Amino acid sequence: MKLVGNSRYQKAANGSLLLDYLRRSGGASRRTLARELGLQPSTVTYIVNRLLQAGLVLEGGAVAPDSSLRGSGRRATSVEINRRYGAVIGLDLQADYYKAQVTDIAGGQIAALHREYEAASASFQELLVTVLTEVERQVPRGIPVLGAGVAIPGVVDPEGPVIEECWSHNLEGEHLGAFLAETFSFPVLMENDANCCAWKTLWYESSGQDDSFVYLLPRFHRQELLPPGYPSVGIGLGLVYNGAIYNGFTHRAGEFRSLFFEESGTVPGQISLTPEEMNRVSRDEGIRRKLVVELLRTLMLFMHITNPRALFVGGDLASQGDLVRRVLEEDLHREWKTLSRSGVEVTVLADAEYDAARGAAAAVLDTLYSIPRIGGREQDARIWRSLLTNLIDQP
Repeated sequence: MKLVGNSRYQKAANGSLLLDYLRRSGGASRRTLARELGLQPSTVTYIVNRLLQAGLVLEGGAVAPDSSLRGSGRRATSVEINRRYGAVIGLDLQADYYKAQVTDIAGGQIAALHREYEAASASFQELLVTVLTEVERQVPRGIPVLGAGVAIPGVVDPEGPVIEECWSHNLEGEHLGAFLAETFSFPVLMENDANCCAWKTLWYESSGQDDSFVYLLPRFHRQELLPPGYPSVGIGLGLVYNGAIYNGFTHRAGEFRSLFFEESGTVPGQISLTPEEMNRVSRDEGIRRKLVVELLRTLMLFMHITNPRALFVGGDLASQGDLVRRVLEEDLHREWKTLSRSGVEVTVLADAEYDAARGAAAAVLDTLYSIPRIGGREQDARIWRSLLTNLIDQP
């Protein structure tokens, strides 16, 4: 997609800037938009008119006069995001359950769903169609689905998309591009589940454009719903550096491996807990403490080297703040004292149940509000073109 020197691209890029400001502010007058975005008033008027025609924004109520600006005294009206323009689906698709969130185009929640199932009950493609169809029914009538983000465990290349390795769904080298294009009427983005959790934090709660943090995603599954012989505890990491998700050279960044894990057999593993301990971890605080010690001790060196702003603990260790604090102060006192001097914070989230689903939707929404980078991901460019078709195609 040629971007340089493309006037239609520039119009849409300015539209993205304006939409993002409206999303963050809740609404603003044309004068405020021109001042805050550094655009000419005539440019803002042109963009707003196009967005109004496309239905992406609405005229709001009158706003108080801006004392810093001279004018005729006529009260300005605000411009606001049209939340009914479209919906986005975020799906957290695990081996034994799914969690989904439907959001409007400003990221506000429309619906949330959670359902368990048996891993071997259907193929991955059949499962994806069934679940997305079920979730799509939660979208209010008259609001189109603009796109869907799907979070799954394992190594994912969003470009194809290609599921390079996913033991929980028994996938390896699975190219899904043609299947998704032929099956769904809206673009579908596939991404690693821990990365989606990082997307949620980055999009909704980031400290700034250059934010850097790590999101720790432990999952405790019911063994009877998993493929035979597979571990019931999975660990993922979402890495954000300089305001962007870090995927690594082969999309394997964030694939956790404990310092204390010893390889044995062909069953995948990440931690040193025995299968029996993993099955009891959700019920036994002593085993949970052992797991937290192992996770944090492994991550200490990594965080020393990379110096993120924070480590967010979510997944099935969310709300376990007292346990994590005791481990840091008692089991890892010396290591934590040294690390905390570098400014790193550890934050245990109170509620992270829908973080992966919410982040999967945020990854799609980000393509609407962000200007595509020259040389950036073609997957982002495809979704961006689809979401902004009405605006870009205006003459």
